[in-house]
Amino acid sequence: MLRFLSLLAVFAFMSCASSKTVNRDPEKINEKMIDFVNQAKAGFWKEAMEHITPEERAEMMDGNQVYQEYKDAVNRIRLTTIKNMDLGVDNKGRLVGVLAVLEESNNMFRAAEEKIAVDPSKLEDLSVKRQKAEEEAKKRNLESPQEPEKSEWDKYLIPTDETKN
Repeated sequence: MLRFLSLLAVFAFMSCASSKTVNRDPEKINEKMIDFVNQAKAGFWKEAMEHITPEERAEMMDGNQVYQEYKDAVNRIRLTTIKNMDLGVDNKGRLVGVLAVLEESNNMFRAAEEKIAVDPSKLEDLSVKRQKAEEEAKKRNLESPQEPEKSEWDKYLIPTDETKN
């Protein structure tokens, strides 16, 4: 009986260890990730989250709702870049590593957003300066009308009665 229980415990540990193995088959990963992204972008989050491991799913969700930051990250994912992502598929065919990819996407977006941050008061100043410059240019044009510019080809023209005047 003791041998049977120890043998059962060994098989249980082996099955737990084997469920954590990650398959790096690119075709399976692409198929699962495309299914996940398409369902998520279509708004079918319940179905999309079934493609992810329960551990990652728990971290991405608050109750029955997916956190907005992860929804935004999924919307930023391009299907053409899936091959470059560090993902895997577990023995049950669920994606492993999606959470890390989405967090990396969020971090890159935040970094880009910080670089682009512009002071709104400077934007207003630029528009005022641009308007003043346009008004001054109009005044200059009205005060002294410019003669039409001559091109370098004008010197090759043969003067006629109309061009002499």
